[in-house]
Order: sequence, then C-alpha cells, then structure tokens
Amino acid sequence: MTDTVDVLFVNQAGQMSLADAAAASLCARNLVWLGDPQQLDQPLQGTHPPGAERSVLAHVLNGAQVMPKEFGLFLDGSWRLHPGISTYTSEVFYEGKLHSHPGRDLLDLDGVAPLSGTGIRFLPVLHTGQTNESPEEAARLVRDLLSSNPSYTEASGAPHPLDENDVLIITPYNAQVKSLDEALPGFRIGTVDKFQGQEAPISIYSMATSSSDEAPHGMEFLYSLNRLNVATSRARCLALVVASPGLLRVRCRTPRQMRLAKAIARLAEVATYESMATQVRADPGGVIGLRPGNGRYFRVAPTSRAHCGRNPLPLSQWHRKPGAFHWCLPTESSITTRLTFET
Repeated sequence: MTDTVDVLFVNQAGQMSLADAAAASLCARNLVWLGDPQQLDQPLQGTHPPGAERSVLAHVLNGAQVMPKEFGLFLDGSWRLHPGISTYTSEVFYEGKLHSHPGRDLLDLDGVAPLSGTGIRFLPVLHTGQTNESPEEAARLVRDLLSSNPSYTEASGAPHPLDENDVLIITPYNAQVKSLDEALPGFRIGTVDKFQGQEAPISIYSMATSSSDEAPHGMEFLYSLNRLNVATSRARCLALVVASPGLLRVRCRTPRQMRLAKAIARLAEVATYESMATQVRADPGGVIGLRPGNGRYFRVAPTSRAHCGRNPLPLSQWHRKPGAFHWCLPTESSITTRLTFET
C-alpha cells in the first residue's frame, strides 16, 4: 500500500488522531488535511498518554487557533454566518480572522423576541439545583418558539415562513434532549455531537445546568470552547443561548478554567438581551405602561424616575450607554413597541 496514490485527502482531520494519520500517510506521496480543530475533538475512550488526545491538526497548530501561513491555508470566509454571529465566533475562536462573505448581512428574521432579528441572543432562565436537565428552560422555549409565525429572509431577499425544520435545538446532555423532546415534539433536537456539520436559520443552545459547581462532567465539558463554538455557529441568522445566569458566576481555580468561563461571559456581553425586552405603551396623555420580563404591567408618568438596569433615570432620558441597559422611550404617540436592551 506504500505510495499507491499521489494525493490523500483526509476530511475531518480535526477529529483524527496523530497515530491514525501517520498510519494512513504511508499510502500517499502527498497529504491534504481538511478540518477545524476548534470544533469537536476526536472521540476518546479510556485513558491515554498526554498529547494522545490531540488531533493531527491540533499538533500542527500547536496551540494556535488558526492555521499558520507557513503550514497551510485558513479559509477565513463563512458562507453560513450572519456578521452578527461571525463577529463573536471570530473573536473568541479564530483570533479575529474569520468574516462573513458579502451578502450574509442580508439574512434576517422577522418575528417576536427572542426569535427576531439577527446575531447572538442570551436568554437567562433562573433555576437552581439542576445538573443535566432543566424543565424551566424547556418551558420557556415552549412559550416562545414560533408563537408569532416568524419568517426568514434568505441572502437572495426571498422570505419564507419558519417551521420546526428551520430551528436546531442543541444541548450538552441526553437528559435535556429527552426533556425537550417531550416539550417540543417535531423539532430537531439533539446534543452538540449530533449537529456538527448541520445548519439552520436559528440555533438554540439550552445549557440546562444551574451553575458551574453542578456541572456533572465539570467545567471542561459544559464550558468546552469546541462545544460552544459548534452550538452557536450552526445558525445562519440567529443563535440563542438559553442558560441559567449562575453559569456566568464562576469560581475559576486555574488559567484554563478562566479561559473557558471567558468565552460564555463574552457571549453574554455581546449578546442582545431579549429577555430584558420590555413592552412600552405610550398614550397621548403622556402616561407610559411598562411590562418587564416578568409580564406584569405598571404605569408611571414620564417625569418619574424608574430603571431597568443599574442607575435610575427619568424615563424621558433613557438611552443606550456602554455597559448599561437604558434606552430612549417615546412618549408622544399612542404606540406599542418593543425595546431591546444591549450591552
């Protein structure tokens, strides 16, 4: 079998061990390895010597996130991701060198929050004591999914209605898959491993665990950079992460844990907080009705002081400030609008 072919192409080399690659290399005079070691690693069973768990491409990269020019070619353009998603993906996983191809900014989603618009969404759902299954997150998804008959606009400008096949619902745990299957029959639901290589207009990542201390396989699994990359980059238009806010409060004990926690914390920083969206009703008389995320209405005059964030301001002065959740509120006409608070 030695030198029986001129060129051997190895697909998914990011999941191929160095030993397997060395064995296969004997049959060819030239090798081309294709893959992305920033996505799922090779499956492992048993205990192996240090370094054996790394794929052949991981050995070539030697700690770098993208392929060095002297060793190969990094395909730096995405035909899938809207720029609102690829900006985060590029910064956290690809040293800022990934971009969306022209025209991907035309992708759009017309619906009701949180399934509206483009980019990254973070939907905090409060729960405690959950390890690998969260009925609270499943219930929230049932309430929001497709309730407004959203439509999706392709890069060509052609709109079409969304259905269950246009949404990937991803979770780290099989127990949460079962819970989501019961709550959302007919949807495409599975673990991160199942959906690598697939895509849809919307991806939803339900993390299920209440806090880092309750993660059944530890931080290395739940906060895995590879898994977070796969889960959020399945979406063409909108990537929604549904998680307990407790996952953002992590006691890191090693530099590695700090790097893992930084990725999800950065996602929360750049995400649009659709859960903080507020229904605002401005009447001609100048009285504003607010309905925060808890669904309860209360009425305040435009001159009163109220807040949805850190610092109370007169409602007429609400506006976006870096790091704050303030927004301008209309008070002149009889309208109902939805505000989105961002960081």
